[in-house]
Amino acid sequence: MKQTLQTWSQSLREASTCMGLGLRDTRHAGLWWRSALWCMIVVSLWLALYLHFGRFFLELSAMLAMLSVSGLMGLGVMQGVAPIATGPATVSQMSNVVGSLGSVGQALLSIAQIALVLLALATFFYVLVFVVASIGTARLPLRWLFLARAKEVVARRYALWQAPADLASSATRPRWLWRILLVLSLLIPIWAMCVLIIWLLACNVWFIYGAAAEGVLDKEQQRALRRQQRPAIVFLGLLLCLLMLIPVLNLLLPAVLCTSVCHLQRRGWRAAVLVKE
Repeated sequence: MKQTLQTWSQSLREASTCMGLGLRDTRHAGLWWRSALWCMIVVSLWLALYLHFGRFFLELSAMLAMLSVSGLMGLGVMQGVAPIATGPATVSQMSNVVGSLGSVGQALLSIAQIALVLLALATFFYVLVFVVASIGTARLPLRWLFLARAKEVVARRYALWQAPADLASSATRPRWLWRILLVLSLLIPIWAMCVLIIWLLACNVWFIYGAAAEGVLDKEQQRALRRQQRPAIVFLGLLLCLLMLIPVLNLLLPAVLCTSVCHLQRRGWRAAVLVKE
């Protein structure tokens, strides 16, 4: 447990550092104004969709929230509504007014708790869907509009850097087996919700990860580095989603995504070489 917490804390620091470096490098090669112009178009598009199809997105968020609460109740993390009476009324039950009021109060409290959790989760998924959808749309022209410039800018920071030729991926389970295990794991309620959130956070980084490594790392090195940096990728996706909520800075999101991923890869292989030595 201690080793796991240390690994994830180091990954958070690494992701934060790479994002800061990425923000710094967006001022070069015209990245900032291209990113700002494209983001204004994307955000305006999704705001219009949310206004026009507002009921659909509300129902989608409510459905995801209900599925999450059902999973929590199914595993006993949350309690359902307690029954007020378990049988027909009797004279002894009716005389116990305090006990009846206590049962009613407990049922109302359970209903209020479930309603608050549903409202909080629905709001969370409503915002998350907007953020992920906006980032997903903004990433469409990344390869030809931002990535080449970002790789050129980041490469200047690592003039003496070169990819290690003798560091390849170690023997692991086949990729198709991992996919089958992932699909089967979605049958577990709480785990399915965690997998869904992690995938939503990291999918944008994974989308650009391979393209950012083209011409720098071969396929084996890309797979090894992606597996090594999996926690940092999740945290970087989380930080990018948070950046989407900050006015003005969110206009730099496509450029920051490209530059931060390039920094993450270069710094990751440098750390890997040091560890191996």
